Amino acid sequence: MWPWGHLAVAYLVYVVYTRLDPTRRQTAATLTALAVGSQFPDLIDKPLAWTFGVLPSGRSLAHSVFTLLIIAVVLHRLAVRYRRTDLSKAFTVGAFAHTLTDMSPTAVAGLLGGDLTQLQWLRFLVWPLRPPPPYANDTSFVEQFASLSVEPYVLFQFGLFGLAVAVWIAHGVPGLRSVTRRSKAVFTDFAD
Repeated sequence: MWPWGHLAVAYLVYVVYTRLDPTRRQTAATLTALAVGSQFPDLIDKPLAWTFGVLPSGRSLAHSVFTLLIIAVVLHRLAVRYRRTDLSKAFTVGAFAHTLTDMSPTAVAGLLGGDLTQLQWLRFLVWPLRPPPPYANDTSFVEQFASLSVEPYVLFQFGLFGLAVAVWIAHGVPGLRSVTRRSKAVFTDFAD
């Protein structure tokens, strides 16, 4: 999935998460943590695999549920200490949404249809216990972006992004007002 697709799914999941409990709010801080979390696995794995060659794949270390669980626990413990569990939860929702949406739709459909050979495409979830699958275009950022084409799955991701933006607007653009208020205050103070 492309970055905008990960962000869209993470936001839509987070909307449901915040609606389940009225004490959870969408703020500039939580939405920033969510956005970072939604990109986190790729921000770690792809440079370490493609640029530095220390990981076997652009979907390995930070895409592994083992790594994500450790990060979630550590972040939560830190967040409890600083009384900002809202941020750790938002980040964790984003990171897990990312990893789950990296599961190939073909592999998931195959598994649901009983084709267990499709499990090979989900091995990144349990790295390092299993090696990551052999992905095409898993060698460089240039190769990855060169492979971008207008196909149904890419269009679907743009559609998801549009839906996420529409939902964000429908909910009153949470987080935006506080950012614009702070920006105005900074620029007003700077002008004085």
